[in-house]
Parts: sequence; C-alpha cells; structure tokens
Amino acid sequence: MVQLIASRREHPGPLRRRISVRAAAKHATDLSGELFSEPAWRRIEAGEKDPQDREIVLMAAAVNDLANDVVISPDDLDQRGRPTAAELFREWIRERTKADPALATLDPDLTPESLQQHLHKMLGEIRALKGVTAAERTQMEKALLSHLQSTLEAYGTQLRILRPR
Repeated sequence: MVQLIASRREHPGPLRRRISVRAAAKHATDLSGELFSEPAWRRIEAGEKDPQDREIVLMAAAVNDLANDVVISPDDLDQRGRPTAAELFREWIRERTKADPALATLDPDLTPESLQQHLHKMLGEIRALKGVTAAERTQMEKALLSHLQSTLEAYGTQLRILRPR
C-alpha cells in the first residue's frame, strides 16, 4: 500500500512533476488540521513505521490533490489489503463532497466515489485558475455541474428508450 502512494507521488502521471515529500506532508497537514511531518512521511514510505489507516487516507488524499488527478482511489487501498483505510477514504470523500457548496445538489451516499473524486479534481482546477474572477469561477463551476446533469439526464432517457417493454 505504501509503495503505491510512494510510486504515485514520484510519478503522478505523464508530463507531471514528482510531488516532493515536503509538499505532500504539508498538504496532509493542511487537510487534517494536525501536523503530518515530513520525517513521519519518510519513515512510512521507508517501511520504518506501520501507518495507521488515517495516515494512509491523508497521504492518498494529499497525493491526489497535489497531482490534480485521481491517482489513488479507495478501491486501490481495498485491493492492497487495507479495507478499513479504504472505507475511511470513502467517508472522507463523501464528507468533502457534503462540505463543498458547489456540490450541494449531489447525494454523496449515492454518487460513486470515483465520480466525486473527479468532480473535486475538476473544481480544484477551476478554483486554481489565475486571472479569473470569483464570478467567472462560480459560472464555470455551475457550467461543469450543468453539463454533468445534462449527461445524466440524457443517459436516463436512453435507458428509458432502450428498456424492453
């Protein structure tokens, strides 16, 4: 499990820079509101410290946010023998969705975590744009969610049309 986090931190995706341990630990601290030190992160990655499930979740969330992509999912944690960490990660994603005003119409208990993660990624990209006013950001967020809603409605219509009678 830790090897996955370290690998995705070192290689977050094509044409993306590696994420430093310092930046990842700082972001984990920002996410949790509690100190997640750089030495602690290094000890976990080196296998010198067995991470708690909460630490794994914070590490995965920090790497995802800094990669600006979904490079680690709850299913990844599950498949690597950390089902409790996977469930904590799912809960963290749901809580993050509930706390985001732009996603107020989304039911996090019914929406797959993978979709929620992608929406957080896309909203993060919008919110990080430089030279864009707050009003323009809000408009872009609304457009993103409107397109998603339209896609879901179109898919629902297709299902109703194609449903055998």
